[in-house]
Amino acid sequence: MNQTNQKLNVFEGVTLYHWIIVIIASCGWLFDCMDQRLFVLARESALREVLGSDAAAQLAIKKYIGWATGAMIFGWATGGIVFGMMSDKIGRVKTMTFTLLVYSGFTGLSGCATSWLDFTVYRFLVGLGVGGMFGAATTLVAESVPSGFRSMALGSLQTLSAIGNMMGSWIAYNIPPSAEQFFLGFSGWRVLFFVGIVPALLVVPIVGILSEPEAWKKKKAEIAQGGAAVLKQLGSPVDLFREPRWRRNTIVGLLLGVSGMIGLWGIGFFSPELITMALMDTPIRVEDLTDAKAVVEKIKANSDPFAQFLRGRLPQDTLAMVDAYDGSTDPSEELKKRLVSGLNAIIEGEPIYSPERFSHLELSKPIQTRIEQNPEGDSLIHLNRLLLESEFPGALASVQGYIDSVRAKGTLLQDAGSFLGMFAFTLLATYIGRRIAFLGSFILCLISTIFVFYSLDTATQAYWMLPLMGFAQLAVFGGYSIYFPELFPTRLRGTGVGFCYNTVRYLAVPAPIAFGYLSTVMSIRTAAVIMSFIYVLGMIALIWAPETKGQELPED
Repeated sequence: MNQTNQKLNVFEGVTLYHWIIVIIASCGWLFDCMDQRLFVLARESALREVLGSDAAAQLAIKKYIGWATGAMIFGWATGGIVFGMMSDKIGRVKTMTFTLLVYSGFTGLSGCATSWLDFTVYRFLVGLGVGGMFGAATTLVAESVPSGFRSMALGSLQTLSAIGNMMGSWIAYNIPPSAEQFFLGFSGWRVLFFVGIVPALLVVPIVGILSEPEAWKKKKAEIAQGGAAVLKQLGSPVDLFREPRWRRNTIVGLLLGVSGMIGLWGIGFFSPELITMALMDTPIRVEDLTDAKAVVEKIKANSDPFAQFLRGRLPQDTLAMVDAYDGSTDPSEELKKRLVSGLNAIIEGEPIYSPERFSHLELSKPIQTRIEQNPEGDSLIHLNRLLLESEFPGALASVQGYIDSVRAKGTLLQDAGSFLGMFAFTLLATYIGRRIAFLGSFILCLISTIFVFYSLDTATQAYWMLPLMGFAQLAVFGGYSIYFPELFPTRLRGTGVGFCYNTVRYLAVPAPIAFGYLSTVMSIRTAAVIMSFIYVLGMIALIWAPETKGQELPED
């Protein structure tokens, strides 16, 4: 009977202002996540460009990706702690304003990077703002809305963050990161980061509409009356470990957080690189012949060294059809199919590059760098395809453009799964319990991550496998926004949430770096399977986790 009443009374006492708080706070975190997604999708293209013609560095691109990602996570952790304490001392709304300007401003500056070092520094500075926003936004919501509505409001805040990720994927789909001179001479990845400045406009409703929670104002006034010695207790990280109750809750929060954080940033957010690896050997399709007539006529004309090379490798029956083509109509479907089959056999064979064959072309710097790497296997097939595209500019669809498209659509669907996962966690945590929701999520994380990284091999698989992994991996993050504010008293809530959600990032910093390194000595699939067992740590931590369902926020 009590459970039924609770279900009916979730929205009891909720006013329009409460909804406005949830919406604006959610937007702050939503745009934060959008900027993170832009980084995940643009980082490889960005680093390939700023590393230039350094063949050794290009070959170790995953290592530099790991460093840039690790720097952002380190900044995230630092910002979470610093701005968490700031939110306890100066207020939740003021802290949200400052962190918003930090993460949006330095996202824009990332588009101005000229080397891997300044790109990595910008990512660290973005991380400072990212880490601070989450703690300030969740604490503001937790302290402002009625207790019965709290888990639904906090879960919704985290769930809506998936919309930010989806927006980032959609933007990257329309602004391909690998595009050269996409707009006003800027590469696609630079334009993506410039778009990341736009969320700064949210500062207007934050400053103009929101006010500090009454609970925070009351606690600050009480502590202020106690003198300077007592005032220091407000937002003191040391106090998280002084009393056994807060110490246990802090350690539980850290263990839950590090498990999900390493799983997501050390494995799950490498899904774009997994797609790139899986599609490296993508064969030419008939629909890739965007100007079949131009391809056929160039081979028929036999006017340059590479065309001569192709004529020597294509099957005789295909060449006969090419030579018989009169150019009055579009090539027949049969000729297109034969031509595609012959070209695929060529690019899947030995290296097709030689200085003599391409003496008539000025190859792009990225292709020249790949040639210097002497690739093998799927990487060689990819290079051969790029060389073929250089011979037929505009007549053969870009394989990198296709990969960018699959990456954007795949991560968009991964984010859709994330949205559903966080929504499911919110419902389960609200009506069943926090601990059961965490346990089920961690089990799904372990199974889905191993399955996806071990099995994904085609674009079609990316479109249905990544949503499964997104559902599981982000579900636990929905739990953090609900659970962490319920572990600490008002005077330590911002500090505690920031500490649990962001200190774990110090522990998670080595994860993307380790993943990048492991990917250079073993396959990305094997590295992911090994690291996936971090989710077991989260399951173990639940042994000591208190159940907070149906309880008021704790106080001293």
